[in-house]
Amino acid sequence: MQLAQVNIIQDYPPGRIADFQTLGGLISSFLPKILIVAGIIFFILTVAAGVAVISGAGSGNPQNQEKARSFLTYSVIGLVIIFASYWIVQLISFITFGSLKNLVGQ
Repeated sequence: MQLAQVNIIQDYPPGRIADFQTLGGLISSFLPKILIVAGIIFFILTVAAGVAVISGAGSGNPQNQEKARSFLTYSVIGLVIIFASYWIVQLISFITFGSLKNLVGQ
């Protein structure tokens, strides 16, 4: 009689260590997670800059509003640089290895 017995290896196979044999494999495994973190940071910075723009408009001090506007601009530029660097790396990978599978992230 088998009550609540689970074959752990079958249900939860071990991780794929083979992907980490090269530096490229290691970076490729962490890159999507880094992009998600960058998106979350961008969202937080955008909300903070929006609050600063609104509070700067109510204070009557144009210098505070300009600082908040530049803060928002720099956060957008940072996000564009992060995603542009990702797509440039994917494009270089496509050109050098010729795999369209890597370009679309599958």
